[in-house]
Amino acid sequence: MTVSIEPVARDRRGRTRFWRAGLVPYAGDPCHVTPLLLDAHARWSPEHPFFRHAETQHLVAVHGGRDVGRIAATVDHRHDDVHGPGTGHVGWFESIRDPLVSGALLDAASDWLRERGRTRVRGPLSYSTNGLTGLLVEDAEPGPPVIDMPYNPAWYAELLRDWGLEPARDVLALWLDVPDDLERLRRVAARLEDRGAYRVRTIRTDRAGFAADVEHVLHIYNAAWERNWGFVPLTPDEIRHEARSMRAVLEPSLALFVEHDGVPVAFSLTLPDVHQALARIRGRLWPWSIVRLLLARRRIDRGRVITLGVLPEHRRAGLETVLILRSADAARALRWRGAECSWVLEDNELMLSAIRRVGGRVYRRYRVYERSLPT
Repeated sequence: MTVSIEPVARDRRGRTRFWRAGLVPYAGDPCHVTPLLLDAHARWSPEHPFFRHAETQHLVAVHGGRDVGRIAATVDHRHDDVHGPGTGHVGWFESIRDPLVSGALLDAASDWLRERGRTRVRGPLSYSTNGLTGLLVEDAEPGPPVIDMPYNPAWYAELLRDWGLEPARDVLALWLDVPDDLERLRRVAARLEDRGAYRVRTIRTDRAGFAADVEHVLHIYNAAWERNWGFVPLTPDEIRHEARSMRAVLEPSLALFVEHDGVPVAFSLTLPDVHQALARIRGRLWPWSIVRLLLARRRIDRGRVITLGVLPEHRRAGLETVLILRSADAARALRWRGAECSWVLEDNELMLSAIRRVGGRVYRRYRVYERSLPT
């Protein structure tokens, strides 16, 4: 079998080709949710603020005149600043079930990284830990992924191991049912708030207030995750870009701040799982698919706690529990059945304990791999 690897430009035509190459392994898979092409263009565009401190190369595998896989190799110079030079990332990995295809993709990506002085490859990271992170390796409740979480066939792990990648770190997804009776939980949250000068509020939706709150999110996010494995702080332009992209699906009652003496010290964001709606339109926004999307959004009954952070000096005050309980209260009002809390590092006991205290359980595991590159 002859496999050729072709670099793909990140112009509109190249991005569309890269998107299509990622769909090939999922033919007939009922759990796969076709990513929105419009969103893919936004994430992969050279104009994205991430690429002001990073460089990437998209690659596509071709066999018999047909695209059968893809991968992106990335050098993030902000990652170098925080963690030291030497590590390159691979992500957006998709491949048919053939080690010749996956091996050719990983070889080509590694060659590109080695030419830029990288001595270690790590992934899947698309393009960093601030994006889609890890390979799905355990799923206690098989089904479609929630918004912005990876999904892949089980045999992807075999393809990565065959090439020589080894486990580096696991991250977890926990499922949290919305309790039938929240009155006791509300009392618990109220007592925690009364311990100090703490107050919970929702994000402001007016233009000036929203912009100011986005800056608060940036401060809390970067400080709360500063010491996490693989973390790279977001830039102001990156957080503003993310805020603009999320605003269309944002439920203000599920974007919560905890203030201490009027200053935001903790934040959580839970998004509706629009994957439940996207599954019906196959990645493209035609006029009729927009109607289907709007109708399907009414039936969304779950969400994802996409971020929850507390400034270090306010940890162990129970604020994580307060935010989870207040989010559960808002989810109940929306008639949701539950939410995924993801992702959480496997050794983040403080966060895992907070989620488990209110009934959360680990149900999916994702793995990041790495390997040294020969010089």
